[in-house]
Amino acid sequence: MIKNILTHAFLFFCMIFMISCEESININTKNSPPVIVIYGSFTNDTAFQYLQITSSSPYFDNEPNRGISGANVFIKSSTNDIINFTENDTYSGFYDTDTRVAFIPGLTYYLNVEVDFDNDGVTEIYTATSQMPMPVEIDSIVLRNFQIVSEKHHALYLYAQDPPTEDYYLNMYKINGIPVLNKISEYSPMNDKAFNGQYVNGLMMQIFDDAEYKSDSIYLTQGDIVEFGMARIEKGYYNFILQCKDEIRGESPFFGSPASNITTNISNGAKGYFTCYPVTKMEAVVE
Repeated sequence: MIKNILTHAFLFFCMIFMISCEESININTKNSPPVIVIYGSFTNDTAFQYLQITSSSPYFDNEPNRGISGANVFIKSSTNDIINFTENDTYSGFYDTDTRVAFIPGLTYYLNVEVDFDNDGVTEIYTATSQMPMPVEIDSIVLRNFQIVSEKHHALYLYAQDPPTEDYYLNMYKINGIPVLNKISEYSPMNDKAFNGQYVNGLMMQIFDDAEYKSDSIYLTQGDIVEFGMARIEKGYYNFILQCKDEIRGESPFFGSPASNITTNISNGAKGYFTCYPVTKMEAVVE
């Protein structure tokens, strides 16, 4: 029993070493002029989906980026479908789809944002392209209890076939329908270098504390329903998340504000990222 626990713990920490892991994208610049920041991630869920447009903030400014209003936003698919966005009445800089929309795996999507960002009377146009991958298939997930010293924990294991291609994934979680670990600083993206094209036979994905030992971490109790979502993402978005996490932690131990050198796929000098990805979901109940 102890050997199994130590083995699981070792595998978990090895996984954490191999991978690196939604708050608003706060791009901060030093003393350079502000730049427009456009961020939108869209899935195959049928839902009202949104895109955020803000202005970068000074390097030492801890305030959130200012929302940009008055933009004309739409997305066109490779089948010529148009998805229109309307500015949110409550949250400045947020633009919502007019209807519930599900983005379709295999299609390419083209983002178009038109706005006079610098208030010079001339409308700037910002574009980006994202091809939505096909979803990955999951056979099952399993929750298992284990103890370290006297504290009980719950580990989630994945059983799935990885495609033979080079792939990148983003893991998502809900507990009783409520999203958890859903900030970029908490994201856990991973690549498939360790198991490319192989059957993933019980890979430990996440450890949750037990409710008996409540702390600041996420915890579970008997009867809780855990939803695991596995998103198959683009390599560019994978790199974007890693760079955001590095910048959130800060390049300097003294100054932790994110800099403006994060990879982007938005044109015309904008920052941020536009991406579309499918999510495969499965549930498990805490026994």
